[in-house]
Amino acid sequence: MADYQGSTTNPAFRDMTQTPRWLYEALNAEFSFCLDAAALPETALHTNYLTPEIDALKVSWGGYIPADVRNPFVWLNPPYSDIGPWIKKCLKEKECGIGSVVLIPEDSSANWWPGDDCSEIRRIVGYYNEKGKFCSGRIHFINAETGEEMKGNPKGSNLLIFIPGCKYHIGTKHVSKGELLAIGNLIITAEVMLNDDPEGMFLLDQADTEPQEKAA
Repeated sequence: MADYQGSTTNPAFRDMTQTPRWLYEALNAEFSFCLDAAALPETALHTNYLTPEIDALKVSWGGYIPADVRNPFVWLNPPYSDIGPWIKKCLKEKECGIGSVVLIPEDSSANWWPGDDCSEIRRIVGYYNEKGKFCSGRIHFINAETGEEMKGNPKGSNLLIFIPGCKYHIGTKHVSKGELLAIGNLIITAEVMLNDDPEGMFLLDQADTEPQEKAA
């Protein structure tokens, strides 16, 4: 039985949607992900990722994380057709010292909902833009069938965070989609500028951090 009944995406591609890069980058800036645990070559956001052929539910994630990584955190946007096993896997990996950040639909009534077993829950909420217009907090995923952003997500999204060594539930908090957008897009823009003009970016950094000599 499918865990999530709200999707209007073609069933053939429902489990192949990609997380918007701005969201991934905003969270990666905080958690420094070392693995994307459920991806395809077309959807992976980290160079280190596990495909369905590897079956991330059966293998130890630690075997795919570099040994020199301390406090490892894994990114996970699980197949929404069967979320439950992925939540159980995150709990198991947490006990092995591997943290995870999981993007899931807003549905605390589902049987897979971890409740207090999850270290922290973050609800992605709407925001007012610079023109004073309210913007929904719902995430527009990328359709693997078309490569285009999908509109009309029927539900909001939550982030479930599993922190190794954390023996209690920290709580639930709201995080603005606008703040995540701003952080993620800033990172993407900086990367584009660096790739287009690496010397220019270096000089810009120098100009911002070093005092300028006065002209003689």
